Amino acid sequence: MILEQFFDQTSSTYTYLIAQKAGSEAIIIDPVEENCDQYLKFIGERKLRLIAALDTHVHADHISGLKKLRDLTLCMTLMGEASKTDLVSRRLADGEVIRLGDIELKTFYTPGHTDDSYSFLFENYLFTGDTMLIRSNGRTDFQNGSPSKLYESLQRLFELPNETIVLPGHDYKGENYSTIGREKVENPRFAGRTREEFISIMENLNLPDPKLMDIAVPANLSMAGDLKQKIAKDWLVSAEELEANRKNWNIIDLREPEEIAKTGTIEGAKKIAYTQLAKEIDSEDSEISRLLKGDKRNVFYCAHGERSALALKIVSEKGMTNIGHLDDGISMWIDSGHNLVKN
Repeated sequence: MILEQFFDQTSSTYTYLIAQKAGSEAIIIDPVEENCDQYLKFIGERKLRLIAALDTHVHADHISGLKKLRDLTLCMTLMGEASKTDLVSRRLADGEVIRLGDIELKTFYTPGHTDDSYSFLFENYLFTGDTMLIRSNGRTDFQNGSPSKLYESLQRLFELPNETIVLPGHDYKGENYSTIGREKVENPRFAGRTREEFISIMENLNLPDPKLMDIAVPANLSMAGDLKQKIAKDWLVSAEELEANRKNWNIIDLREPEEIAKTGTIEGAKKIAYTQLAKEIDSEDSEISRLLKGDKRNVFYCAHGERSALALKIVSEKGMTNIGHLDDGISMWIDSGHNLVKN
């Protein structure tokens, strides 16, 4: 297994890259924009394929690397469903288990530091973002933070086994990791504290605002950038157009199987997860490769339009032009009053 921890000196941010082995798929957690070249060098040296970049919350002390990594590698972007970021590939729900390639993550909604804070469990490793730090925790005085909710979130994480390894989003004292068992007994903020004592501590920290907050928060809420604007206008398809031509076009659902199982799909749609698209296109024997080389128009869709826009970039660079995508994804289809089927 590969589990690499990167450190940003400016913001004291920890970024994590996980993969099962060299040459396999990789996911990166809480990347910093300024350090993307470092991540990509590491990925290239180990012949990894970055399939997703994930943020634990909207950061206030640095500009996230999600958008840059997406644009450079065409990877998916992931955040919790409470995030107000304008565009990500997939929004994750509390308790949801996601499987991307051979990596499995369990999602925990852990609000308190911010109202969109999440933690993620990979095997025995818990990525806590700013929810739980080493003998500390994230502040609660901006972005709809709440000491009371943070206390509840920490108690929930304490239900995990004591040997669970805690990998935080920051450290300011040179430590790399902790454990649930250690934090239960050594963290001065909440070990042996009542809810009221914890709330009092958090309400009296009197910390200055992060230096980059006025820049970082708006930047991190605006993930769309010009991704969709780069898509040729004749490739954009409305829900009405798709419904009218559904029997004459190849409709391709790019979502992961568990997403499709939860909501259903457009009737007649072919299913190929975006994470497998590039590999399948290069295979002469795959169904998607045959479809794209046929005479019918191929229209992609996903949850919110990001993956389908990226798919257009992939296939257009291979010279395929009889293509399109459902702008704003399945949400547009539903908002337009069209039905989904489960199969």
